[in-house]
Amino acid sequence: MPGTIPSGVLIRRTFSSLALWSIVLALVLSGTGLFSQISCWAIITVFGLLGQWEFYLAQREKGLRVYKKWGVFCGLLLFLNSLWFLILNPNVANSWVGVSAIIVLSIIGVLVRMVLGRPKLDTPIVTVALSVMGVIYVPYLFNYVCRVSFWPGHPETTKYALIYLLAVTKFADVGAFVVGSLVGRNKMCPHISPGKTWEGFVGGILSSLGMSLLILWLCPGKVCGLDYVDGIILGLLLSVASTVGDLAESVVKRDAAIKDSGRTIPGIGGILDLIDSILFTAPVLYFYLYFFNSFQS
Repeated sequence: MPGTIPSGVLIRRTFSSLALWSIVLALVLSGTGLFSQISCWAIITVFGLLGQWEFYLAQREKGLRVYKKWGVFCGLLLFLNSLWFLILNPNVANSWVGVSAIIVLSIIGVLVRMVLGRPKLDTPIVTVALSVMGVIYVPYLFNYVCRVSFWPGHPETTKYALIYLLAVTKFADVGAFVVGSLVGRNKMCPHISPGKTWEGFVGGILSSLGMSLLILWLCPGKVCGLDYVDGIILGLLLSVASTVGDLAESVVKRDAAIKDSGRTIPGIGGILDLIDSILFTAPVLYFYLYFFNSFQS
């Protein structure tokens, strides 16, 4: 019912969020050296691969067969590609070639496994589609966090870009949750996520917008040269992308008839529940920065 927030859920979610944010900020603010960059990459990689594994487990819950190990191996290759071409041997053009090669490898590998595998599958096309989707939906999209984190230029700038991405995205989630719990009455997508309301959606937009402008005010010129106009545009874009990302994962969970993707994080659920919105906001921010820098050059 609107007007109350379940105290137990709120306490667990708040504690988990503070703990996770402390870890992230400690890594991000620890420095700009190679060790710090690799540590940041390692955290991103672990979250991405665990989220991918949970996606595959959700398909197993539905009784479908997927090639989990091959999919996670290809996901790991995507993150290793980012490690090599974005940190150790920076070359953005070659990194995109590597991504294309890994996606092709994932498709061919799944098809070969399907043809040679024993026993024969009852739903071979579904198995192929879900196995490849697991690579694209989680590690491929989450890899954009690496691309934002290790944006070409001074490491100090990219450090603030990562903080900006996470803060604006998560405040969209928090704003939607709090406002929706307090005053939400009009269901947004009841067939997908019964708890989502239009009031919560507006609360998420306002929270995201406020955090976007606050960071740019506190750190003028440090977030890849973004100004207040960019802050307004991105505050709106990222809040909408965050909602879509959350709804997309709700489709996955509803299809598998599960409430959460896992039980890893108290009050939140699984890793995929934690990063679902970032899967969509990271690419939006990356391409905005890409075109923003293109226009500025």
